[in-house]
Amino acid sequence: MAILFCMVCPGLTGVIAFALARHLGAEPLVSLGWAGGTFIGAYYLVQNILEKFGQL
Repeated sequence: MAILFCMVCPGLTGVIAFALARHLGAEPLVSLGWAGGTFIGAYYLVQNILEKFGQL
């Protein structure tokens, strides 16, 4: 369950970042860059939180 949570939350934040960047007028590749960076950041944040709680 924790592994699934580690992938779903960053995936959702990446989609939101992509949609927000496109809405604000960014080019498609810039939007993908923002989405990828947000995915990586959110993944490590969720992973560290779950490790602190002893779930991973």
